[in-house]
Amino acid sequence: MKVENRKGLVFALVMLTMAITACSGGAATQTPPPTRAATQTPWIIYVPVTTTPEPTVLPLLPTPVAKAPITPTRTPTRVGVTAKPTVAPTKPPVAPPSAPTASPAPACNIGTVTLTFPENGSYRTKGAAFEMKWIPPAALSGETDPNVGYKIEMESRRGNKVVNGATVYVSHNKYLRDGKFIFGAREVAGLAAGDDAVVTWRVTIVKATGGFDDNQQRALGDVINCGQPSLPSQIELRGFGG
Repeated sequence: MKVENRKGLVFALVMLTMAITACSGGAATQTPPPTRAATQTPWIIYVPVTTTPEPTVLPLLPTPVAKAPITPTRTPTRVGVTAKPTVAPTKPPVAPPSAPTASPAPACNIGTVTLTFPENGSYRTKGAAFEMKWIPPAALSGETDPNVGYKIEMESRRGNKVVNGATVYVSHNKYLRDGKFIFGAREVAGLAAGDDAVVTWRVTIVKATGGFDDNQQRALGDVINCGQPSLPSQIELRGFGG
């Protein structure tokens, strides 16, 4: 359609030009047109036609859309192996440290003494001291280890009621030299505690780790029994009341 319109426009312009030319030749004095030889080339009127080319519109290209890469899905061809739970090695329970135990006392087995004086059931009056004697076993017939001695235990009662008591010590070597053990008058009065009473006494062979203080009638250090206590004997306290 655009080409045909252009052709029509050119034709119209040519016809308009020819008409203007013809009109300009119709003046009062017209110059006859020159005679053209038969051999001459006919006139050709060139009318320049300027056409404005229409803008070429490029077709819109589709906007490229970025596509996420397609990750091919792979079907596992074998069943995965389930990992076994890790089992920590079982350790035997550790016993808590035990409390330190005391070292066992060294064995001490010497024997038992026999009480001889005062005789069982004897009495003592106010102001009197106790003079005590016993027979040691054969193992203590002579002087021996200075750590070996005797424990003398006394307990006073009125009826079934305990009034007082005392525990004293003497080394075997001192007892062997003196031939007796003396419990003073003041200490005897303390057993009576202001009235008549009955004193039960017994003797046990012992070993003192620190020896004995014979002046104070006491043992030093730890005391270990070296035999069974002797059979008990009794002394009556009379005249201690009031």
